[in-house]
Amino acid sequence: MGCAIRTEGLWKSYGIGGPRQVDAVKEASVEIESGKVTAFGGPSGSGKTTMLSMIGLLTKPTRGQLFHEHEELSTVSEVYRTKIRRERIGFVFQAQYLIPQLTAVENVVLPSMCTDTSPRDAEALARKRLIELGMEHRLDFRVAELSGGEAQRVSIARSMMNSPEILIADEPSSSIDEALTKDLLSQLRKMVKEEKLTIIVASHDPVVLNWADKVYQMRSGKILEETG
Repeated sequence: MGCAIRTEGLWKSYGIGGPRQVDAVKEASVEIESGKVTAFGGPSGSGKTTMLSMIGLLTKPTRGQLFHEHEELSTVSEVYRTKIRRERIGFVFQAQYLIPQLTAVENVVLPSMCTDTSPRDAEALARKRLIELGMEHRLDFRVAELSGGEAQRVSIARSMMNSPEILIADEPSSSIDEALTKDLLSQLRKMVKEEKLTIIVASHDPVVLNWADKVYQMRSGKILEETG
């Protein structure tokens, strides 16, 4: 299907030149195939979340190159980075940033308030996204009334409101048990197949890593192993 994202010698360092310099990612070169699931595994502090942040254009690399398809994006302006994120990428954060007093539908609609989408069309799409994730019986429940697994589905539905080409998820199974994780991953696999979605995850969960098509194992900021 082609290469969606490629990195060459990507680094991210903090406190450069100082006594507390931290190299969060070191010399990372990866290829992420379109329409597949790629995972970054490793313990806490291994660099996998920083890797996702750079791939998702939330963090600029210190050095190295980052390509989305054939476009080099490591040094483009913040305005252009924001445009690419808005048009091509959906994010599922470990901290879900949902508003507990609002319903599932109201939370999913929120990103559309900054677009030209009409309120009626936005609500219809939000309901469609939630139903695709098995939430048809919880559409009008407040997030505070939902289980951890249901809240995670709301977060994913919200990330899909711009019909992204790429979905980036940080520790998607962190707040749910193994049975719910497997059910959620099954729904995501369906979206990969039906929408040709490219999914990139960071996780230390073996269930998630076994589900992925390709896994890059990281430790101390370095890519140690590639499988799949």
